[in-house]
Amino acid sequence: MRRIFLSFLLVIILAPLGYFAFSMYWPQTLPKTGKQVPIRLGSGTLESIQALHRAGILPYPQMFRLAWMLAGHPILQAGLYDFQGRVSQEQVLERLRNGQSTPLNLVIIPGWTLAMVLQELHSHAPYVNLHTLPADAQAARQLADLGIGAHDSAEGWLFPDSYRYVPGTTALSILKRAYQRMQANLRHLWSQRAPGLPLQNPYQALILASIVQKEGAPPAQQAHIAAVFLNRLRKGMPLQSDPTVIYALGKHYQGHLTAQDMQVASPFNTYLHAGLPPTPISMPGMSSLQAVLHPSNSQDLYFIAQANTYHYSSTYAQHIRQIKQYLQATARVAS
Repeated sequence: MRRIFLSFLLVIILAPLGYFAFSMYWPQTLPKTGKQVPIRLGSGTLESIQALHRAGILPYPQMFRLAWMLAGHPILQAGLYDFQGRVSQEQVLERLRNGQSTPLNLVIIPGWTLAMVLQELHSHAPYVNLHTLPADAQAARQLADLGIGAHDSAEGWLFPDSYRYVPGTTALSILKRAYQRMQANLRHLWSQRAPGLPLQNPYQALILASIVQKEGAPPAQQAHIAAVFLNRLRKGMPLQSDPTVIYALGKHYQGHLTAQDMQVASPFNTYLHAGLPPTPISMPGMSSLQAVLHPSNSQDLYFIAQANTYHYSSTYAQHIRQIKQYLQATARVAS
């Protein structure tokens, strides 16, 4: 009788342990397509467990919570988690405590405008929290009021790079990181700038770098193009940069500039107004920033691009001759 009682007692003790071990270590087979579960930033442990349970990743959520408690209440890291094949609850716990999630990145490309960055952010929904993100025509000023940008505008102030985030990250926090990166890089480059530049402050360097960036030249040509624009500033000549007119036209730009377009009444039209436009026209990358602050040693005032070949000249007469040669070469190719 005693032996039966001890056996019964042993079963009572081991059965829960066996159930716990089964629920935690016996893997379940997921669908061929797998499962993807976002654990959002700021989610509590119970909220995270419920999200995994609803997705079919945790068939025994109470056992998972017990295992989490026995493990010392580790933080379950926010992230986008992909589960494939056969997965046990113990493996899920290890992945979440170590943050082994799928990388999410917002990439800002050199030459993008603020409107393009905001459009890209919207494409990252629902993983990016877009709450309080300005989206109207006054977004540049509104972001500056929120501490993202300076001189009443966020245009030009977001450093092109890849910014990793986890689900639930606010769009404003990502933009803040990009702004701080641009601030730090611009401050460092300005402190080591070449002497004698006709620029009064780092913001003017940022504006000119944004124009050099939008000219679309390869990095090897940017320092020479920057020198042309800087020489024009020294002489009080208009910069006459097509990208500034395109920026002024905004949504009215049809893919090519017409004679009428060149007369658009805007402070950004550098054919009509000498000096720099009021704000940057794009997000300049590192190479264009360096080009403006360390330009080529050149007296050139003009340039034209022929495919990937650039022709520079220091006089208007030379410039006209190069334009004629370019047009003749183009005509020969067309015929």
